[in-house]
Amino acid sequence: MSDTAHYRFQSDQARRLARQVTDATVREKLLEMAEEYGRYADLIEARSAEPPPVEAVTAH
Repeated sequence: MSDTAHYRFQSDQARRLARQVTDATVREKLLEMAEEYGRYADLIEARSAEPPPVEAVTAH
């Protein structure tokens, strides 16, 4: 499982749990965690889409 897939999975799990709990504080924390995992996945995707630094390309 890639890092992106892992964080997306964790985000989904946190959202599912948030729908099941009755405590509002716990629900809010789970939703915050879900958002954070989603941001991690987005950052990983963005970094993998960036072209390599010029030094890495010209160092051959």
